[in-house]
Amino acid sequence: MGAKGAWRSRVLGVGAALVMTGSFVLTGRAASAPPEPANRILPPLVGDLLEGRTVIIDPGHGGYDPGALGRRTQEAAINLAIGLQLRKWFQMAGARVLMTWSKPSEIPPNKKYRVQDRLTWINQQNGDVLIDIHCNSGSTVWRNPQTFYWDGAASYHLASDVQEELRYFTKSRRGVKRINQYVLRHARMPAINVEVGYVTNPVEEKLLTTPQYQKELTWAIFIGTERWLVKGRWPAELLEAPPPVDLLKR
Repeated sequence: MGAKGAWRSRVLGVGAALVMTGSFVLTGRAASAPPEPANRILPPLVGDLLEGRTVIIDPGHGGYDPGALGRRTQEAAINLAIGLQLRKWFQMAGARVLMTWSKPSEIPPNKKYRVQDRLTWINQQNGDVLIDIHCNSGSTVWRNPQTFYWDGAASYHLASDVQEELRYFTKSRRGVKRINQYVLRHARMPAINVEVGYVTNPVEEKLLTTPQYQKELTWAIFIGTERWLVKGRWPAELLEAPPPVDLLKR
C-alpha cells in the first residue's frame, strides 16, 4: 500500500483519534507556566489528509512595525518563526500553504506593511482558513497562548478546536475570546488570531524563541486546525455518534 493509501486507511479506520485528539480537556485546572521544551518526539506526519485544502498564515507585523517588544526580541521575529514552523506541519499533511510574508526582506524596512494590503491579498487566494499569528503583551506575569475570532460559527469552532489543543499543551485555563480585529472582521474565510504567548513575560519570551518549543506549540495549533478541517469530511452519522471510550484518553 502506498503512502497515500496508508494515510487514507488510517483516516477511515482508526483515524478518528486524529480528529478527536484533544477533544476532552478537564476544566478547573490552575493556569501554569508553559512547559519547558523536553525534546519530545512528535508523531511522524506524511500523507494527503489535507490535500486540496489551502491554509493562509499571516505572521503579524514586520518591517517598520516590530509589534510588541520583549527584553531580548521583537514580536514580528517570533511571529515569523512560528509561522514558518506551522507551515511545515501543514505542508507535510498535504495542504497548500500561503504566507503573507516568509522572510524579512519581503517587507520594506522603512515601510509599514498595511493590514488593508494584507487583507486584499488574503481574500484573493481562495483559502479554506486563515491563521493570524501574534504575540500578546501586558503584565510580566501574564502568560500562555489564546485564540481569538470575530464572528461566525465556522471561525468560532475553529478557534475552539485550536484553543483546546493549546490548553492541553500549556495546562492553562485560557478560553476562546471574540475580538474586533480588522483582519478577522473582513476575511472572507474562517479566520482566527492565535496569540502564541506573552512576549512581555521573560520566561515565556525565552520559550517562544526556542526551536523545540516552537515545534510543540505549532503542533498544537496544527492539530486543532486539522481537526476542524477534517471534521467537515466525516459522514454525519459518524460525527453524531458518541466517540469510543479509548478516544477520551490522549
